[in-house]
Amino acid sequence: MLFNSYIFIFLFLPLALLGWYGLNRLKCYRGAQIFLVGMSLWFYACFNVCYLPLILFSCAVNYLLSALLSGAERGSGAMVPRCRYMVRLAGCVCNLGILGYFKYYDFFVENLNAVLSTDFAVKNILLPLGISFFTFQQLSFILDRCRGEAEHYGLIDYLTFVTFFPQLIAGPIVLHSELIPQFQNREKRTFNADGFARGIAYFVIGLSQKVLLADLLAKPADFGFANIDGLDSLSLALAALAYMLQLYFDFSGYCNMAIGIGKMFGVELPQNFNSPYKAVSVRDFWRRWHMTLGRFFTAYVYIPLGGSRQGKLKTMRNTMIVFLLSGLWHGAEWTFVVWGMLYGLAMVVQMLHPVSEKDGKKHVFGHITMFLFHCLAFIIFRSDTLTDAFRYLKRLFSMTYFHSLQAVAGAMDLPEFYIVEKLLSMRLPGYVDTLHMVELLIELAVGILLIMGKNARERIEGRALTGRFAAGLAVLFAWSVISLSGVSTFLYFNF
Repeated sequence: MLFNSYIFIFLFLPLALLGWYGLNRLKCYRGAQIFLVGMSLWFYACFNVCYLPLILFSCAVNYLLSALLSGAERGSGAMVPRCRYMVRLAGCVCNLGILGYFKYYDFFVENLNAVLSTDFAVKNILLPLGISFFTFQQLSFILDRCRGEAEHYGLIDYLTFVTFFPQLIAGPIVLHSELIPQFQNREKRTFNADGFARGIAYFVIGLSQKVLLADLLAKPADFGFANIDGLDSLSLALAALAYMLQLYFDFSGYCNMAIGIGKMFGVELPQNFNSPYKAVSVRDFWRRWHMTLGRFFTAYVYIPLGGSRQGKLKTMRNTMIVFLLSGLWHGAEWTFVVWGMLYGLAMVVQMLHPVSEKDGKKHVFGHITMFLFHCLAFIIFRSDTLTDAFRYLKRLFSMTYFHSLQAVAGAMDLPEFYIVEKLLSMRLPGYVDTLHMVELLIELAVGILLIMGKNARERIEGRALTGRFAAGLAVLFAWSVISLSGVSTFLYFNF
């Protein structure tokens, strides 16, 4: 089930909200949480019911480990450090073992066969949706338990924390301290009109980002990456730009919808995006892009390795480890590893030559430099193989031009221009290509203007929701719903 689908918007979400607020109004607080867990598991099972036992098994293992530690904490104090060590080890082995098998087994076997000329069988394992997110979420809980920074919660509280459907599939990666206390606070169980309205605003903005921008920009981007050898430099540059914007609006759209749905339930989810393309340095970018993933790696990898406390060389080493792991987290392909390494090297370079993030003149130069850097880096990120990435980059910098841009623009198919296109094809067929070019330029221009303008949080929080703003949201919602005929998954579902 997708956020951008009729069944979710007009059936699942209303049922979930009615059940949640109805049971809470009857003071059936535990029943409301059980209902929410059940709806969340239904939401997950709609993608592939075969993986429902996997998430339940993962929850059971982590909850039992927490319970074992809780038992030790009630017993002899001398046994607690040893028990914490064993639980931490078991938690890491179990969580990373499950993630490694489903996400990296085939990648490891393929590379082992290539290096050692062996013939181990590849299993072609289907990646369970959300496994990278709910695994890291539970791993953070176990590690916090072993540090003494988390208590042992009740089973229903724990299941609600892991399975809460707005953040289950593609984040944000939420900490137990951010979510469980909100479900335990009964004052947040009552309907809040202002919070609900702001939740709708987030959801509608996110839906429009996905449907009206990301899905349409995907067409020229996919065409460009599928036809590298047949396109000139300008065409490949615009296709790369289209993908860069597609990825932003796809993930930002999901995060905004997740935050919006959370608000509808009276739950605040952490911000995961903060206008990352406004960054003037690589460090600034990673403070803004996928913020909860960066927080996880900082807290559970970078700092335990020593962070920046052991000299510049070890700081650079720790930084490279974090970014290599970040690249590998995104997918079991060498393209992701190289992409992560590229950002790690950029971070190291900026450690050696710090960039001022306050200098006004350098600000503009930093924006432009970072924008171009991200565009090139995401070519590697998007490519199926490193060979394809190098072919793309070589072709991009070949400075060729033979009017192939019309082919890229021809991939555009804006429903808003359907009647105009039909009339032109009948009366003036020679201008159809021009129309497609206009459509492409409009999408790219709108995308660039939006990423450089206010983000959803800046538009919604700290301001009155006026009738004019509500009317604008109504138009966006209607426009997005009409355009839902071609429902597509979110890019981060693949990670």
